Order: sequence, then C-alpha cells, then structure tokens
Amino acid sequence: MDQFARDLFQSGETVLSNFLLKNYRKIGLSNEELLLYVLIKRHATLVVPMPEITKLQELTGYSQQELFELFHQMIQKKLAKITKVEINHQPVDAYDFTPMYEKLALLNEHQEKQAETSQLATTPAVTEQQRQSVFESIEKEFGRTLSPLEMESISQWIDLDHYSPKIIELALKEAVLSQVYNLKYMDRILRSWEQMHLTTPQQIEENARKRRMGHTEQETPYKGPKIPFIKISDPNRGKDKS
Repeated sequence: MDQFARDLFQSGETVLSNFLLKNYRKIGLSNEELLLYVLIKRHATLVVPMPEITKLQELTGYSQQELFELFHQMIQKKLAKITKVEINHQPVDAYDFTPMYEKLALLNEHQEKQAETSQLATTPAVTEQQRQSVFESIEKEFGRTLSPLEMESISQWIDLDHYSPKIIELALKEAVLSQVYNLKYMDRILRSWEQMHLTTPQQIEENARKRRMGHTEQETPYKGPKIPFIKISDPNRGKDKS
C-alpha cells in the first residue's frame, strides 16, 4: 500500500476547472472530446503538444480514425486550433485550447448578465408613495425643503442604482448621527455599503452593530489596581513639615 501511495503521488495530478466540468456541454464539447482533453492535458492548460495516437488508443479504446475525427471536430467547433511549440529546441505541433477557454469566458459573462437581469426583475418596484416618503424623511431631518435637483438625485438612487427606500433611510440615519446634512455624504455612505457588498437592510444593521461593539470594546474602562495620583505642581511636595 505504501508503494502504491508513492507511485500514485509520483504519477502527478491533472487539474481541471470546475467551471469547465459544469459547463462543457454548453460550449459544444462532447463527453468524448472532454475525455480526450483530460487525457492529453496533464500539467498543461492551454497549449498541449500533440500526443502519440497509439497511447491514446490504448487509453480510450478508440481507433485512430475515431481519435482524428474527435480532434477535427474540436477544431471545427472552434474549441481548439493547431499551433507549434518548442521542445528541446525543436518545433513540434500542438493543440491550442485557448478558444475553448475564451468560449467559457463569454459564457460566464453571459451568465453574470442574466443573473443581474434576473435580480433586477425580482426587485420590487418602488411606489410613488414610498418615493414621497423618502423625500419627506430627508426634508424632516435636514430641516428644509429639497430642491428639484436633490429630488432628482434621490430618484436616481432608487431608479438607476436600485437602492431600496429602507437602505436610503438607513443612510439618512448615519448622516444624521454624524451631523452631516447633505446628499453627497449620504451618497458616499451608500457607495461604501455597495463596495462592502452590503445589499440588504439586515446586512447594514448587522455591520453597524459590529462597529458599535468594536468601539465599545476600545473604550472599556481601566479595571486594574488603583494608582496614586501625585500633583507635580504641588509646592509643598518634598518639604519637611515643621
């Protein structure tokens, strides 16, 4: 068993992207083509020297014709292309799988856009009553009427940035606590939450709670032994009493 473990370790490992395993069918890679890629990949990732067909025949049980057809199919589907690499100062033919990973990158970008669109579609629309309530809350705390330009900025938070009225109210609360009564300060608060990926009122409130706890710990009063206090400016200190 120890010898087998050593042999297993010395034989090396083939690392394969989980994203590829999850999506290879979506980019047009068949099961047989994926198997072929895994077998010839070994330590390489993008560019793989052309393997010996006889060894692939032994590993897969496919005929030479079947193997050539699989490679040809991958090239036709723009999953691979033929290139040259230098081994021991000699140019040799190789398969370049960069196109396959470019397809994966495009697929990932498409999936991210779909997820973003889906998230926006599921975001509940803000009613005019809710919008007006936000205006009134800010006016009340600022102690003045909002200008048309300020109302437009707040509407952009809602319509373009998709901040919920509740999150805007929380940003207003932070601004009031800091005694800064302007929209630019509120906008910085909203952007900072976005950068920290705080997207729900619950996450924001939990973050504020943790900040308060950390601040309280820093201000914990000294609980050690009493230290005598000596007034340095005392004129009588150090003089003998007569």
